[in-house]
Amino acid sequence: MKKKGYALLAVLLALAGMARAQYTQLGKANEFMLKLELGYAPFMGNRGTAGDHGYYLNKFHNAAGLNVMAGSNISQDWFVGGGLGFNYYHNLQQGVVTPLMGVQVFADADFRPIWKGVMGVDYQPVTIKWSPVIGARVGVSYLMGEGEPAGYDPTLTPMFELSAGVNWYYMHGLRNMSHNFHAFYATLGVAYMQQTVFLPLRIGWRW
Repeated sequence: MKKKGYALLAVLLALAGMARAQYTQLGKANEFMLKLELGYAPFMGNRGTAGDHGYYLNKFHNAAGLNVMAGSNISQDWFVGGGLGFNYYHNLQQGVVTPLMGVQVFADADFRPIWKGVMGVDYQPVTIKWSPVIGARVGVSYLMGEGEPAGYDPTLTPMFELSAGVNWYYMHGLRNMSHNFHAFYATLGVAYMQQTVFLPLRIGWRW
């Protein structure tokens, strides 16, 4: 267990160093930004090979979570960075189920296309208020709690996520003005971690 904890700490330190390096190397079209998300991810099903004690989350656990990310917003269309997330796994409908806590460390990227096309020619609008957003994440998920689920030590598994949604630039203005990067957004996606598929719905703030 201690080795897993040291490995998780090393990943966190590496992500912090990457975020700091991004901040010092940004050009005029880029900006260091933070993202904060609240989300709820209903249980969709278990996938993979069950162990001797079943799946890690085998009681139809849903996940309520908080994510914090830091990275570089590149020419407004792209965000690339790293994040740390916390999940509370629980079940409200299948009787008494022991809640579990988890943490995720991941690389985060999203694309917010704001260009438009007229007769095959792309151009940038004068002001930007709304845009679609698509995103992807890859990292590791750590399920905490000694002996939980029953018979298992704390587990460390890969995590993957794909999402799509809508983005609102609440301080909209001319393209590439610094205040124009700030936005609220909502996404719906598919995530896999801890041998479980989730359907995460998230609302976030980027500034």
